[in-house]
Amino acid sequence: MSDEKKTEELHVWDFDGTLVNTPVPDTGRAQYEFETGLPWPHKGWWGRAESLEHPLTWSAGPAMDEFRALADTNAHPRVRRVMMTGRRYKLAPQVMAILREFGIHVDEAVFNSSGQDTFAYKCRELSRMIRNAGTSLRVVRIWEDRAPHARGFDSYLRESFPGLEVNVTLVEPSIEG
Repeated sequence: MSDEKKTEELHVWDFDGTLVNTPVPDTGRAQYEFETGLPWPHKGWWGRAESLEHPLTWSAGPAMDEFRALADTNAHPRVRRVMMTGRRYKLAPQVMAILREFGIHVDEAVFNSSGQDTFAYKCRELSRMIRNAGTSLRVVRIWEDRAPHARGFDSYLRESFPGLEVNVTLVEPSIEG
């Protein structure tokens, strides 16, 4: 890898509630029923493609403006931008379509195909990304809306990779105290 392409910073953005305010089960089901005249046809929510499709709606999340401010790749060529979600890979088409609606481009989109809970899977993926970045990596920044995950990522990365500068942003409004 040429020197100008080495990753010095890794920026990792959560999807739901961070980059994009997607419908949550209670309000999403109500919106679906209002828009279609039919009750939500499934038991689950987060694993359903329909939870990320019209007639449901979404809006820019609390970290969208910061993403855009940091996203100029010409100004920051050594920053790797990653969207990492707990959503399963089968929902990649819907997630990526929503990101395109907002003009969001990432270097990598990571989906949970592990069967592990979201926190464990994300820690494993963070370790993979840090190892892949190599010795040029200096800073890891994470944006997350789940308070226990944000605290956990901060602790995990500081303990596992003590040589890195770690900055975890708990976006507001955050969930799960």
